Amino acid sequence: MVGRLLLGLVLGGVGGAMAFLIQEPLIDHQAILINPAETVRQTLWLSLILGACYGFWLGMADGLTRGLPAQAVRKGVIAGLIGLPGATIALFLGNYVYGTLSVLLGNPMGAGQSPTPLGFVTDLVPRTLGWMFLGAGMGAAVGIVTGSAKRWWHSTIGGTIGGILGGIAFQIFTLIFAPLYTAMSGQSGPVEVGAPGRAVGFPVLGASIGFFIALVQEALKAAWVRVILGRNEGREYPVDKPVCIIGRDEYADIPLFGDAHIAPEHARIVRMQDGYYLQDLGAPAGVLLNGQAVQQARLKDGDTIQIASMRLQFFEKATRSLVREAMERQEKPLSRPPMPDYLCPYCGERKDPVTGQCACSIVPGAPVALPPMDTSLPASLAPVGTPSRLVVLSGAKAGMVFPLQGDVVTIGREVGRQVLIDFDPTVSRRHARLERQGGQWVLVDEGSRNGSFVNGQPVQQRVIQPGDILRFGGTELRVE
Repeated sequence: MVGRLLLGLVLGGVGGAMAFLIQEPLIDHQAILINPAETVRQTLWLSLILGACYGFWLGMADGLTRGLPAQAVRKGVIAGLIGLPGATIALFLGNYVYGTLSVLLGNPMGAGQSPTPLGFVTDLVPRTLGWMFLGAGMGAAVGIVTGSAKRWWHSTIGGTIGGILGGIAFQIFTLIFAPLYTAMSGQSGPVEVGAPGRAVGFPVLGASIGFFIALVQEALKAAWVRVILGRNEGREYPVDKPVCIIGRDEYADIPLFGDAHIAPEHARIVRMQDGYYLQDLGAPAGVLLNGQAVQQARLKDGDTIQIASMRLQFFEKATRSLVREAMERQEKPLSRPPMPDYLCPYCGERKDPVTGQCACSIVPGAPVALPPMDTSLPASLAPVGTPSRLVVLSGAKAGMVFPLQGDVVTIGREVGRQVLIDFDPTVSRRHARLERQGGQWVLVDEGSRNGSFVNGQPVQQRVIQPGDILRFGGTELRVE
């Protein structure tokens, strides 16, 4: 989310700075004050410059967010072309609103006088409304290239907020620098004093539009998927169309690259009245939902989608509070209650209150009778033994068995790990390993993000015994 917000902020600011640098020497703002007939022609040229600059740079944000530079340039060009008429309509409408309200508030447009504190107040509302229309027009132009009605609406809202902030910035910096600018010009008649305001207002306008478009889209998104294993791991894609295509095609709504087994149009997510459905489009590799092959299935928040070697996780805000909380309660890691001090942690028998000895204690000097190793031996006195396997207790693959073979057993979410926990995004790709040392298995954490636990206690390295409960991320395994 932070990366998307910063990207919109930077690209919008670049577009605004470029618009200022291009229009300032080309547009004769002074001529508009002296000759009102120049207003239409100069405003038309200004709107074309603003539309092209803002449209191109803001239009690239969507493609760059998806990790597709070539698509970003194409969308930028399209948004720039759409921004030409969009900015023209918005700028003329904004100027009309600004001029009308300025007259009504007793602050005529184009007076060419240095603003005063009172003039700042009376000019703030019409100026802000005028820039608001410009921001809304640019936001709408950028939203068109996404191909989503929802994202168009979100972009328009974000652009409107950005336009308001840009107008306020223009007004503030015009008030601060206009007296100095007027004195430096040396002119006796009306002086156009908007250059300082434009120098700050245009970049602020673009940066605000880009930032708030991303912020509004993030805040109002209903469903999305996140890549949890494979190329572009961690990247998120909104599910904001009636039909979202998943595949290897660059123009897919959820593009997946790096695996030739993924078809250009491999699967799709369809929005229906009762929720979202995952549908297999017939590719040989098929589609797995929570480890099970499906042709069509209802999606719920937290589901894992596997397509060839890549895995996605589906999120839905509408069901998050119901489904996710229920799953977290059901799959909450179990923790063993602490052993009372008067019981032995090994044999479970009560300790002698004076000597502290128990059934498994050896009294110094006393003869030790070794019982025969047969099936009649009490369980409390049987040897602990060597672990031979791990059994998954929670998650999508509860009951799965992983044998402990060789001298090293690797654990994690990365393909090739011997204990592959690919269904849990809270498990690191290279989470931990088990090493055979002198007939015992030792658990070693490999710098995992969420740590490794034995019987509820965080560990970096520890010998494990049959009956221990290991936890990696949100997944528990029993040692047997």
